[in-house]
Amino acid sequence: MRWFVISCVGFLVFLWAQIFPGIAAVADPSANPRVLDRASARNLALAAAADRFDVAATDVVKLDLTHFSDGDAVGYFSKRKLSDEYDRSWEESFPTDVYRADLKLVTGDWLQLSLHMKSGKLVAWKRLESSGGVAAGAKDKASRVREAWAELGRWGYSESDWELADPSAADGSTVFQSRKPPLGEARLQLAVKPGEQLVYRFSLPQAYTDYIEHQQRLATRMSTIGYVLPEIVLFVLAIVYASSYSRHTSFKRGWFLALLFFVLYVCFTLNMKAGFRSKSETGLPVNEHGVQSLIVVNAVILGATALLTYFAAVGGDGLWRSMGRKLWPRWQEADYGFKVVRSMTQGYALAFVVLGAQSVILLALEPLLGSFVSSDASQSSYNLTYPWLMPVIAWCAGLSEELLYRLFGIGLFRRWLTGAARLLLRREPSRRTAAILTFAAMIPPSVIWSFGHVGYPIYPVYTRVIELTVLGLLFGWFMLRFGLMTAIFAHVTLDAVLVGSQLLFDGLPYDAYSGLFSFAMPALAGAAIWLLHRGSAGGGRARTAQPGN
Repeated sequence: MRWFVISCVGFLVFLWAQIFPGIAAVADPSANPRVLDRASARNLALAAAADRFDVAATDVVKLDLTHFSDGDAVGYFSKRKLSDEYDRSWEESFPTDVYRADLKLVTGDWLQLSLHMKSGKLVAWKRLESSGGVAAGAKDKASRVREAWAELGRWGYSESDWELADPSAADGSTVFQSRKPPLGEARLQLAVKPGEQLVYRFSLPQAYTDYIEHQQRLATRMSTIGYVLPEIVLFVLAIVYASSYSRHTSFKRGWFLALLFFVLYVCFTLNMKAGFRSKSETGLPVNEHGVQSLIVVNAVILGATALLTYFAAVGGDGLWRSMGRKLWPRWQEADYGFKVVRSMTQGYALAFVVLGAQSVILLALEPLLGSFVSSDASQSSYNLTYPWLMPVIAWCAGLSEELLYRLFGIGLFRRWLTGAARLLLRREPSRRTAAILTFAAMIPPSVIWSFGHVGYPIYPVYTRVIELTVLGLLFGWFMLRFGLMTAIFAHVTLDAVLVGSQLLFDGLPYDAYSGLFSFAMPALAGAAIWLLHRGSAGGGRARTAQPGN
């Protein structure tokens, strides 16, 4: 009953902090229309090419559609609490997020069209000739400015709303600035090259852009020192301890979960090809080889992570069993299916505890640290070929991270700390001392885990370190109190609820069904495992390696 009450409180806090604001934003479909699906956006891009540039569909060799987001502008408006004012003043004609269609023409030229993601309105364009474009210095400055003003008029911009800011920018464009009041210190600008481009941009204060650059450099250093290097060390240690403690466990442990992690994550990676394009390309032409290279590199990294997950599973199970703790049941046990269902139900309850804790932490850090959120289109569901596959990412994180950071990581540090205490005291540490050392053992793997998430667009970057270190301690305590499978289900359910909520609010067709499936996915998996175990030959008497080992 106590856990049920705590879980309900956490769920209500999560609804209040993260769900209700989103519901209010999408409650009125007429005021907040749905986002276009990718097929509709492609069709509108072809229609705009034909209508505004006299480019027939038959003239298009290929069309790459990508969701792009101006993360710096999103972050600035979020930091200055100007997001609502931006939505009222600028969003309709100058959105921070667009569908960008890159059209390769039969002539070898490229046409880049940026569309509003809800209305489909053409908001910016650029074209590049196969020869490299028109030379910028062919005309005198006065002529270029007159032609730029004329270009603005042809595209419906009123001369009274704009003023000349830079008659000859570095890229050869003429830059105009809106006469309307800025949002904070952000000014709206248009960069015009007649016949070549008409694009808008947000001129942000230098102090803010310097801050973002500093934070990104800091995130890179923190990720390298606090995550990548420890991961390499953990890889070596996992192999060593898997071999050293093999008499307490089996090398059959974890192979299926590691393989499942790899297969699901590779599928997810292939599904986000446009997301890689949004991170690797900002101009034309699109470098498909670069995108393919990123996918291959990620697949190699995932392969290494799968191996690390496997050895961490074997080594972690061996460590805990050598210390007299059986945190991870085996498929061969007669009540394995029952334990899975129990872990699944406990996982849902504990996930809501974590969601409530996460909401409180983030709400507290916003005024304490000045935390704010930017955007990253590479992680966007709009850049997924099949958005309904997005929930599988919850299993990837839940399986690998719980096996590595909780089962192996905590077991490793606990073994070291209790061993050191035994040497110093010349006896076994007391129960209270062992409990303190176990808590201390949860801290290093939680910190390493948190450093792996500093690349997310949340600033300052150490916001996530604080948040996830606390959540890591919760997951560690769940594992010690309820077992590894409960911690895995809690982690998977946490991510599934967050992904499902995102899908519900993203506004794509059928995303509501995908979101509901995401919520139910852990329960469906638990029920499926229970049925498989119940129907397996010999049930709990089976001795061969089976899924879940």
